[in-house]
Amino acid sequence: MFKVEIEKILKQVGVNGEINFSIPPKPEMGDLAFACFDVAKEWKMSPIDAAKKIQSQLLLTPYSLLLKIEVFGPYINFFLNPNIVAKEVLTQIKKQGKKYGESETGKKKKIMVEFAHPNTHKAFHIGHLRNIVTGESIARILSSQGYKVIRANYQGDVGMHIAKCLYGISKSSATPGKTIDEKVKFLGEAYAAGSKAFEENEKAKEEIIAINDKIYSQDKSIRKLYKETRQWSLKYFAKIYQRVGAKFDRLYFESETYENGIKITKEFLDKKVFAIGDGGAIIFPGSNFGLHDRVFITAKGFPTYEAKDQALARLQFKEYHPDNILHVVAKEQTEYFKVIIKALEFTCPELTGKEEHLAYGWVTLKDGKMSSRLGNVVLGEWLLDSVKEEIKKVVAGNGKGMILKEEVVEKVAVAAVKYTFLKTGVKNDISFDLNESVSLTGSSGPYLLYIVARIKSILRKAKSRGKLSIPETVDNYEKKLLLRLADFGEVTSAAAQAYDPSQVTHYLFDLAQDFNDFYDHCPVLQADEKTKIFRVNLIQAVLQVMEKGLWMLGIETVEEM
Repeated sequence: MFKVEIEKILKQVGVNGEINFSIPPKPEMGDLAFACFDVAKEWKMSPIDAAKKIQSQLLLTPYSLLLKIEVFGPYINFFLNPNIVAKEVLTQIKKQGKKYGESETGKKKKIMVEFAHPNTHKAFHIGHLRNIVTGESIARILSSQGYKVIRANYQGDVGMHIAKCLYGISKSSATPGKTIDEKVKFLGEAYAAGSKAFEENEKAKEEIIAINDKIYSQDKSIRKLYKETRQWSLKYFAKIYQRVGAKFDRLYFESETYENGIKITKEFLDKKVFAIGDGGAIIFPGSNFGLHDRVFITAKGFPTYEAKDQALARLQFKEYHPDNILHVVAKEQTEYFKVIIKALEFTCPELTGKEEHLAYGWVTLKDGKMSSRLGNVVLGEWLLDSVKEEIKKVVAGNGKGMILKEEVVEKVAVAAVKYTFLKTGVKNDISFDLNESVSLTGSSGPYLLYIVARIKSILRKAKSRGKLSIPETVDNYEKKLLLRLADFGEVTSAAAQAYDPSQVTHYLFDLAQDFNDFYDHCPVLQADEKTKIFRVNLIQAVLQVMEKGLWMLGIETVEEM
């Protein structure tokens, strides 16, 4: 907010190019600092002399926003007028309401965020959980910047993994149970058994390949079992989507892309885009473009993921005509996507430059004793449930004797998991620390929810907020909090541009810390009436920004903690 104004002031005195600001290490050194290294090169003088020159020119014209301007070595530091800061920030937040922090950067632009991607008949693991949490947050952040966002989910409902599961079912003496959870557990165990048989038993392998043929040909002998078990998975996925607050505008399935995948591949085989590889498989010669060769249709005539993705891209573009399609997929698929995107330049040139892979890192458990495995997979819901139980222990042991309602514990648990996933940059690996995730004092989801609940409690006690008026003296803690609030729009814009929710998490944690410092030094309810009204309006603004930022992370707030 204020950086833009100071940037204009610097340009008036001849500072050109990109202007970046930093925060001085100590409050007494000012609110914003501008390094003069680049401008010194342009002016052919030392950075210190450049800083002094800028200071002398700025002092010729008084600026109401600037209280004073000082030179610290090669830096020129700006001290902002706290009264103007307070008036501008609180007025803007009140005026813009829930839209504060939003922009119209993406107005008239349409972006498809494709995420989640679970396969039916297989477990929904913690990698899927990170995927869905990341994708939903990115979708919300982008929508806050004016983009028309289409949420898409591409799910694997045909392929060898299903054949393995159905084989496992055919050899199992177990029953699926009545609840959806029991049925999905049954599917997971059948898949694990089928996978093991495929690797260890040649006869079983042949039977599984035969089942796969039947799935693709929609053979009547297997159709009923396939459809019934597929529906079990989809119901379970829908339950998880609801639990973590994710939604989709379109559910895509491999079963609706494989036929066109074959057709497209063969069409462009005739056009020399694809080639016949060893054994008769159809490949894309990625090695011609500094990539690697990949099979699109197997020697037996089955389409691979690669062929299906060609059909998927065409279908997505035909239905929505997005300006960009963002695929949120794990980083081990990076080389895969390079080939897919290169092939699309030939098979669907309309999408050239519009397909993008956002690679996210792996998730492991920090404590090796934390395990609830199906085969060798850690389930997403198991993690949510484990964190939920830990939340209950933490709340019970905090000495306040509080017992949270089940729905509140659920919200806090989901917040703990989401924040832990999102506070690390998307591309970084995560070692999930259960104790850290549920902490009420550190950088965690529960801590932020606690701050929100604390502010709500103060506001309930304050009752009337009165008409905003700015006191003659604005405390340094108040000013620091106000300047943090002023940065919210810049943070959300940067997070959208980088597809990086971690920027919002870091901002919210800093805002929470600033609020704590403020509240420790600046009484609200006990202050004189004018100061009380100002501070009540200030913390109301903090609450508004906290709730908006948490919404961008997909986190629901609670009234009490």
